[in-house]
Amino acid sequence: MPGAPLPLPRALPLLLSLGVFITFNTVGVRAQGFRGYIKSLVPQGIGKGMLIIIYPLEIVSTFLRLLSLTIRLWANLLAGHLLIEFMAGDLAVLLGLQVLGWITLPLGIGLFMFEAVLIAGLQAFIFAILTAIYLGGAVSRH
Repeated sequence: MPGAPLPLPRALPLLLSLGVFITFNTVGVRAQGFRGYIKSLVPQGIGKGMLIIIYPLEIVSTFLRLLSLTIRLWANLLAGHLLIEFMAGDLAVLLGLQVLGWITLPLGIGLFMFEAVLIAGLQAFIFAILTAIYLGGAVSRH
């Protein structure tokens, strides 16, 4: 169909999170050097015996930031879209009640407006705040 908008990729939350992950690691290495960035992962004052345990945990937690951003964004988008679909008529189709569709369609439109403006805006804000926190943590020295 000419002029139809292209659908967003299903992996958009992962792509956004991967961009943030690469950026905060790159910024951290540029600001502190590779050794300084690796040393900054562990708080100062940790004994040498504990470093064997702490370093792997900190490296895993750095990679978990990628997963936390991705899953948080994906799950919230999925939940919002499922609510809209159920209220916009999928529930009426599943239950076989045509009259339910007439009731839930206006609710679905209202829910879409709510989700599109407030929920999507809130998710963008949270994603931006977490990105700023991760970038600040990569640049700062403990």
